[in-house]
Amino acid sequence: MGSHSGSSDERPRNPIAPQAVGSVGEEADSNIVGGGPDGSGTGPLGSTATPSGSTRATSNSGLSDSKRSRCHSWVWNHFTIKENFKDESGIDIGRRSVCNYCDKNYKRSSNNGVGPEQRHIRKKHADKIVGASDSSNFVYSKEKMRHGLALYVAAAEQPFTFGDDIRFEYFVKNYLNPSFAKVSRNSTRSDTKKAHSKVKKDLISELATVGAIGFTSDMWSGINNRGYICVTAHYIDSSWTLQKRIIAFRLVEFPHDADHIFDSIMGVFRDFEVLDKVYSITFDNHSVNTATLSLFVRNLTTPYFGELLHMRCVCHVINLVVQDGLEKIAPQISKIRNAVLFIGNSPSRQQEFDKMCTSFYSLKPKNMNSDVQNRWNSTYLMLKSCRKYSDVISAYVNQRYRPYRASPLTQDHWKIGFEFMKFLKVFYVATVGCSGVRYPTSCIVLHHLFNISVNFCKHREHPNFAHACLDMEAKFRKYYEEMPPIFMLAAVMDPRMKLKGVSLVLGQIGRNLGIFTLPSSDDVHDLLTTMYAKYDSKFHSTAASTAAPLTPSTSGNDEFWNFVSSNIGIGSSTVSSRIELDKYLDLESVNVNDMLDFDVLAWWKRNEDK
Repeated sequence: MGSHSGSSDERPRNPIAPQAVGSVGEEADSNIVGGGPDGSGTGPLGSTATPSGSTRATSNSGLSDSKRSRCHSWVWNHFTIKENFKDESGIDIGRRSVCNYCDKNYKRSSNNGVGPEQRHIRKKHADKIVGASDSSNFVYSKEKMRHGLALYVAAAEQPFTFGDDIRFEYFVKNYLNPSFAKVSRNSTRSDTKKAHSKVKKDLISELATVGAIGFTSDMWSGINNRGYICVTAHYIDSSWTLQKRIIAFRLVEFPHDADHIFDSIMGVFRDFEVLDKVYSITFDNHSVNTATLSLFVRNLTTPYFGELLHMRCVCHVINLVVQDGLEKIAPQISKIRNAVLFIGNSPSRQQEFDKMCTSFYSLKPKNMNSDVQNRWNSTYLMLKSCRKYSDVISAYVNQRYRPYRASPLTQDHWKIGFEFMKFLKVFYVATVGCSGVRYPTSCIVLHHLFNISVNFCKHREHPNFAHACLDMEAKFRKYYEEMPPIFMLAAVMDPRMKLKGVSLVLGQIGRNLGIFTLPSSDDVHDLLTTMYAKYDSKFHSTAASTAAPLTPSTSGNDEFWNFVSSNIGIGSSTVSSRIELDKYLDLESVNVNDMLDFDVLAWWKRNEDK
């Protein structure tokens, strides 16, 4: 599901983690455990990954995209840019670059170089850049080159013949390294297999240190009409960082029934030695997957006795809900859809439209998003792409599209279309938010379900939405009249919500949608204490009996969090309870001004000793 730059509402803000810039390279890198030949994952100067708890300048610096992209120096493997940095006296001294290994900091502005940071690292933390390979002492290694080429070919999905291409050989020899010799496809295939074996071995060792793992699985049909299954592992490592690894993409023989899917996934679990670590498995809502679940329950020894094992994909449920509504919405925006298709389906018409934009409306040329029938979010993206262009679209199609000469596209059509766009935006934001892989999502599901319920309340009486809301609310109730326990428990573990917040939100969702089967505050508390008892029996620890107030972060406000904070009150900052769960629930609540840009895992890392 894509997002486009250009306005503040085009990419929903992540309510859990600080904003970061994602990329295909980042996604590929997340599945390569060993970055170097020794699996060390070293950086440009032999540096290891950013120490736990810190954020590189490129991901949390507060810079604009254009400035952020210039933070390429190896220094940012060892320094973090912090806004509103406070000195030892608690005085805000502005934007500073802070060493990841000590508290040394330097003033940061847009025209600062990185000389002071470089000298500090080389003088005070030389051990962090052992093995530095600058141009003065670089030694070419054919073995390392072949290993790196194998990793690149695999991550970039290039053919094994990539290193055997005479044009690639010419480029490297003449512009990078004269010692380079092209690598045959057989050698690259062999090197890739070796690299895969090493990465897999390292990942098995890493997973052995993890207490519980959440898995997601989905099926695809390839262009060869064969079925494939993908299994992805999600877990929190020892530094409280959420990790995601695609651990299998395998062919599944027909028929694609419960037994075959079960055997395929169990084979993956055995290969990676995680049979006793399966915390949950997220499927879509296909009936075969529901049948597969019972096989897992009978054959796996899961944490919490499998009570949290099965999760239906929230994004898939949202898709089903919206698809029901689009059947009623689609006819009302058909004129807009047809106008966009008329322009976009012809290169000559698109060219004429672009000239009209620049010549008569002072607008940049633009290709509108097409509405794809089997992707509901394309309807929202189509309507959003038409903002600011409604007048020029109407003028063009009314003049050149024959059916519209007698029945033109008018402002009334656009008014209805943009009302639907606002209605669909809530579902789009929820889908994007709940499909993230770089931050926890189970704890924000109630947040988005609440917003969806409010959206229904606002629009169900509107004549253009009444029939759509009726069908959509019925589908919503089908899946969430019995709220999955994992969403409630995860929300309780979000320090912005806790038990009071979860009970408040569940009650409001029930009132908004007329659902009277959602758990009460006592029900949630009983579920929480039962699950905590099972957790405590396995991971009992003796934590300190007092706790300091929370350390806030800076952020804006959000309507949902204003609703929560205005009703749950503020707890005590010092706790004397002997039970860890009660200590957590009694901690001071997070301030409303700090709720939006809030890193849940960072909070738990800061407070884990309590």
